[in-house]
Amino acid sequence: MDRLQFHLSIPALDLDATQRWYVEGLGCVAGRRSPHALILDLGGHQLVAQRSDPAALGGEQCGIYPRHFGLVFAELSSWQALLNRSRSAGLVFGVEPRQRFAGDVLEHHTFFLIDPAGNWLEFKHYSNPDAALGCRSHTRVGAPRHG
Repeated sequence: MDRLQFHLSIPALDLDATQRWYVEGLGCVAGRRSPHALILDLGGHQLVAQRSDPAALGGEQCGIYPRHFGLVFAELSSWQALLNRSRSAGLVFGVEPRQRFAGDVLEHHTFFLIDPAGNWLEFKHYSNPDAALGCRSHTRVGAPRHG
């Protein structure tokens, strides 16, 4: 079976700031660019930043976090390397690095970053690789809604 690439389009307020954040901050590779959109390689996946009106950007909540996307790292060392890079680049954290469900089959390390348009990105490493897409007998997904 072919290895599929994920495609995601996100809003961007300023394409120059977006390109700097993703390329210089996260280490993405910039692809094609028009006056209205920028293609980025995010871990081998196609991320398209599309210039958007700030008034159109919503902040709907999902659990305790806004809508978000990100990457799941196979190796803790790769997750740690991106964490170190993010700190060195002065990127804004939405949620500081932490470990969730310690000692459980769903144990994972996570942190969230916020890009210049307010998009949230989560970066994870599961101690048990099956937890990313398996462990169907467990019912915990995300975090409960507060309030």
